[in-house]
This record gives sequence, structure tokens and C-alpha cells, in this order.
Amino acid sequence: MKNIGLRFGLVAAVVALTVYFLVPSIQFYSKSEAEQEEIRMNNPASLKRILNLGLDLQGGMRLVLEIDRSNLEANDRDVIDRAYAIIENRINQLGVAEPSLQKQGHDRIIVELPGIKDERVAKDVIGKTAQLEFNLVRDDAMRERALNIIENTVSGRDDEERTADIFETAGTFRSMIEYMGEMAVVRTENVRRVNEYLRRDDVRRALDRAGLGGNVFLWSNETVTPERSSINYRFLYYVKAAPEMKGDVIKNATATINQSGMSAGRAKVDIEMNAAGARRFTTVTSHNINRQLAIVLDSTVYSAPRIASRISGGRAEITGSFTMEEARALAIILRAGALPAPVRIAEERTVGPSLGQDAIEKGIMAGVIGTTLIILFMLIYYKVSGLIALFALLINMLVVLAVMAAAQATLTLPGIAGLILLIGMGIDANVLILERVREELSQGRTVRSAIDQGYHNALSAILDSNLTTILVGFILMWKGTGPIRGFAVTLIIGITASLFTALFVSRLFMTAIFQKRTKISI
Repeated sequence: MKNIGLRFGLVAAVVALTVYFLVPSIQFYSKSEAEQEEIRMNNPASLKRILNLGLDLQGGMRLVLEIDRSNLEANDRDVIDRAYAIIENRINQLGVAEPSLQKQGHDRIIVELPGIKDERVAKDVIGKTAQLEFNLVRDDAMRERALNIIENTVSGRDDEERTADIFETAGTFRSMIEYMGEMAVVRTENVRRVNEYLRRDDVRRALDRAGLGGNVFLWSNETVTPERSSINYRFLYYVKAAPEMKGDVIKNATATINQSGMSAGRAKVDIEMNAAGARRFTTVTSHNINRQLAIVLDSTVYSAPRIASRISGGRAEITGSFTMEEARALAIILRAGALPAPVRIAEERTVGPSLGQDAIEKGIMAGVIGTTLIILFMLIYYKVSGLIALFALLINMLVVLAVMAAAQATLTLPGIAGLILLIGMGIDANVLILERVREELSQGRTVRSAIDQGYHNALSAILDSNLTTILVGFILMWKGTGPIRGFAVTLIIGITASLFTALFVSRLFMTAIFQKRTKISI
């Protein structure tokens, strides 16, 4: 085998990468539940590097929401997209780690909330009526004054002007506020702590005393990552609490391409309002030129365009550096504010953490029993060759888990079943290869020639069986939901890794160990 050193280097690099991606998951799940919860609270960004557990393993809630179309027009086709946008926003406000939302058909949305603590609150939040509002954004000076008052309140200062030394103490409220241009931003891992400060009663009283009680801080829906940085930020807006208008004034909103002016070729959102909305919008834009008007859905800012001029006639456009996809998403949000279709819970399933833990333990036990039997068979029947096959299988399992962790995939109970199935499929490929090598040896071939021919002759059978299984996996992932999808993802990743370890890793070690021998026993 040519370039054997380079091939060993490739295998070593793969193993090193698998260890790199698995270490965060091992560290996280080796901690107590209290320590894990503390990490979720104080350092949510670190959760992006761990292998997530599905609803059936860590407990939580699964809801099937159904849209009532009885009062809708027949041509209202995007109602499910509008409902999806609202529900996704509300779930994000619940602070659930790795929630799952999926559309099913034209009328249903499946929601999975792993690790949810209070099911009643979750149902209340998801099922409430949508609130789309248009709120004026306060100027930078007023926002900075409010931030200084909050800092002085939480740090025990009385004078709102004493802010010169606010950045000297790490961890204070004000030190968590950063800036992109004139916009205030907060690192995503600090959002929860900033919220705790904003909700304090003494902070609210201090703002009321300063005459700022009629304003609120709201977060942007999207996060932003600056160039050449891996840090995610969320914008913090300071807006007038009383909305200028509500979502019921919107008749329609569509994403289009600007055909003229300096913004030609860029995506924009065209808005059409009813008569009452047109009159109100004319008044608002007349008195607030050059100010931002935030589009707020369920207390989250989706966009804050600047009013360039007085707008009359009930038609307006929102322009900016949108992609077409972003413009369509914003148009859906604007239409969602007047969602006419109620959403009811058609199905509800709650899984307790103890049941999830029991599933993990039984799944691991099944895996241990099956793996033990396979190890005994391979060592007794194939000896050293069997040991090589088992080593390749170990790398296979590590690669599967590492890829899932790197891709932030979710491991479910069917996923564990998929892993156990992959153990059998991985060994099956190696058994097929070893039997072919044994046949070549029985015909008097040299060891090196038998290994080469054995792998060559087994290749087509292994590829045929594995590729057809991968095809079925893609179909399951495409059409399946929840546990079925989890099984499919694990299966596809596992079979791909199995092909690599069976056809490359095991062959490399077989050649390296046996190439100088004149006789071997397989």
C-alpha cells in the first residue's frame, strides 16, 4: 500500500478531531444536574459544542398544534408560515435549549421542548394571541441615561451621573453593554443576566423616578456576529412602551425587489395598510422623520427601519441590506400580527426526566450486551483480524458521535437504536471482507495479494448494501419527524463513517500488520 505513513497520519487526524469534538460533551454530561443547569444559565454559548439529548432522553414536552382554518379564505396559503413565525419567537422567549419546530402538512406544527420545567407556562405562552406593534425607538442619549441609572441602582450609587468608573468592576450591568456603531449590543451569553437586572423592582422604581417609566428595553430577534469574530451579539433597543400602531392595521406585506434608485436590485418589503392605519401612519411619520420605528412581535424587535419622510396613502416600504429570504421572513412577521386563525393543541405528550434516564440506561445496557457478544465472536473466530475489525468499529462509533456533536445534532432513543444497529452493520462489512480474504488465502495467494483481492471483491457488495440503506435513511429524514428523523440522521452519519473505517482504516491496519508475513490465520 503506497503512502502508508500519510494514511496513518490521516487516521490519526480523524481520531484527534473526534476527541476534540467529544471532549465538551463528556465534560458537560459528567457534571451534576445542578452544575449543568448553571452552565445553561451562565454560559449558554458553550452548549453549542455538546451532543444534545432529545426529548425522549432528557424529558420535556411534545405538542402537536393544529391551525383552525374554518374562518380563513381558501387562498390564504401562508397561514402556517405566519403561525410558525409566532410560535418560534415565543419558544425562544421560554429559554428552552435546542427546541424543535417542524411543519406537518398544511395545518400542523410539531413542537418539542426538551428539558422544559413548567409545562403549564409553556402551553400558556405558545397559545396566547399574537401582539404585533410599532414602537418608536428612543434616541441614544435617553438610552444611555437609562443604562446609567440602572448601573447606579444595581451597584448602590445614588447619583445617576457617577458613571466614570463603571467599567472598572468586571461583571457589573454596564460592563455587559457593548456597542456596534451607535447600537447597543449584548453578548448572547450575557442576555439572561441583563434581563435579570432589567426586571428588578428597584430598577423599575429608579427609572420611574427619573421620568423614564414609559419606555422599555427590548431584544432583537436575530443575533449578529461581527466579521473576524466568533462572538454572537443581540441588539438591545430602548423603545417607547406605548405603541404608535398595532398589527391590525396591516392588510398585506410582500417581499419584492427594488427596481429604482440607489437600492435597485436589493430586496425590500412593501406594506399596505387599512384606512385607519393609513391615517395613523401619516401622522406618525410626519412627526418622527429620521427616527427609527421598531416592528415588535411579542416583545421582540424584528426590524427597526428609519423614517425617511412623511408617508401617506397607506403604502410604505422597508428597505435595507436585506437578502430576499430575510425580506420574506419580515413580510411573514408583519402579516402574522393579524393572524385570524386560532391554534389549538391537538396532541400533548410529556416525558419525565426519570423515564428518559431509564431509556438511556436500558439503551446502554442493550448496546453493552450486543457489543460484548460481537467482541467475543470476532476475537474467537477471527483472532488478530477480528481485533483489527473491532478497533475500526471503535473509531466508527467515535466518528459518529463526534460528527453529531459538531453538527449540533440531537441524540434520541431511536438514535441509540441506530447506533446499536450500526455496530452490527459495521461488523457485517468487516466479516464480509475477512471471508473474502480467507477465500483468497485458500486458493494459495500470498498474504498481500489475498488482502488486496479480498477488499476488492467485497467492495461492490458493501457499497450496494450501504448505499441503499443510506438512500432509505434520506427518505426517512425527508418525510419523518421527531424520533424517526433522529434515527435517520444517526443512520446516515453512521453508515458513512462505517464505509470509511471498513474500507480504509481496517485495510490500512491489515496491510501494515500482515504485509511481511508469509502465512496468516483468518
